[in-house]
Amino acid sequence: MSGFAQEKTQSSKQKARRVHSANFKLSILAFLLVLSVAAHAQGTPFDNGFTALQALFTGTVAKVASLIAIVIGGYQFAHGEPGAKRALAGVAAGTGIAVLAANVLTWLWGV
Repeated sequence: MSGFAQEKTQSSKQKARRVHSANFKLSILAFLLVLSVAAHAQGTPFDNGFTALQALFTGTVAKVASLIAIVIGGYQFAHGEPGAKRALAGVAAGTGIAVLAANVLTWLWGV
């Protein structure tokens, strides 16, 4: 084989390697781009947990705890405990915050 033919085959092999390397890099880049778009569309991994906690603390648990607090506050008020009026005001405020927290978040930030 002549020197020119060897150089030509070596340069064509080098070109093929470069093209293969470029194709590989482009396919990796495309895969990472698709992966990042898919990950962004799903939201954060904590969204489901935080939504469940929000539903728990602003739903049934909040209403039951508020009912218990109202009954205890009413008992204190009926028996003339000192500070009963202040305790009932705190119960009313706490109940409003606990039960209506989801509505306030929606009103403020559209969450």
